[in-house]
Amino acid sequence: MQYKLSELVAKFGGRLVGADVTVSAIAPTDLAAPGEITFLSDNKYKKALLDCKAAAIIIKEEDAIDIPLPQIITPNPYYYFSLVSNLFNPRRKLAKGISPRAYVDDSVTLGENPSISHNAVIGVNSKVGDNCQIFANVVIGDNVIIGNNVTIYPNATIYDNVTIGDDCVFHSGCAIGSDGFGNAQDEKRHYNRIPQIGGVIIGNKVEIGSNTTVDCGTFQPTIIKDGARIDNLVQIAHNVEIGAHTGIASQVGIAGNTKIGNYCMLGGNAGIADHVEICDYTVIGASSNVGKNITKPGLYSCGMTAMEYREWAKIFVSLRNIEKTNGKIRDLQNKVKQLEGNQDE
Repeated sequence: MQYKLSELVAKFGGRLVGADVTVSAIAPTDLAAPGEITFLSDNKYKKALLDCKAAAIIIKEEDAIDIPLPQIITPNPYYYFSLVSNLFNPRRKLAKGISPRAYVDDSVTLGENPSISHNAVIGVNSKVGDNCQIFANVVIGDNVIIGNNVTIYPNATIYDNVTIGDDCVFHSGCAIGSDGFGNAQDEKRHYNRIPQIGGVIIGNKVEIGSNTTVDCGTFQPTIIKDGARIDNLVQIAHNVEIGAHTGIASQVGIAGNTKIGNYCMLGGNAGIADHVEICDYTVIGASSNVGKNITKPGLYSCGMTAMEYREWAKIFVSLRNIEKTNGKIRDLQNKVKQLEGNQDE
């Protein structure tokens, strides 16, 4: 697979400067070989270009001075890199057709060009759109609606009453629509399950990582809006709403009935309490805990940075003794006030 730089510009925009060379792959500056295109998204890596063997570069206008390589000029080289990389490295596709070892209920409606692999199961009254890729051992429940151009990788499970938009990707092992953690206790503190019947609604162009779980709502659906990106090993509880184009990193846990706004970013291992609302354009740092509403966009963080053990131990001891320290400060403040009063007399 080869493209001239002019062909890339025709597809993705930008401005060509220099020779219209042909490239066959994309790679970072330190690994790029002759015949490949590279990119520079941060000026601090510009020195690496001195030894770069690439045939061309994707670069910002202001960084392109004195660069001898043919260039594609763009304001966002990293995003442009993602476009070109997808062109050279498309997702693997299944062969068209339905495996004889798959089970598709007679009531299922299939769109055009289905690809359904071995041991996949599609339940009663479900609908699958055009050009969908359903890999081996996928289980799709009853009354599921799946849009066009959806890819579901091996061993993923889509429970009953889930609605999925177009152009979505579900990675191996994810579970969409499993029971929310709804339980009631009697006077002996024994649990009884509360049925979760609200389902899940997922918008267009959503991608959900491996072994992530999205619980169905209790009565109303759990909602993930268009363009959201959810990493591996994320837990999204019942009746959560994830805003459009929000990104959630691995090991984040979001408790029930929480609403995350549009264009938010949640760092790895963050924890969001139940019934919390987080406004649009909010960034939550890694390992942070959010227990109340956030109404002002910005960066919020409470995770402690790693440090040497002895330094951490000193801080921990100081925290344990903080009440005693505060008491001593109050005593000193009172004595100062007494001395100042005596001087006034």
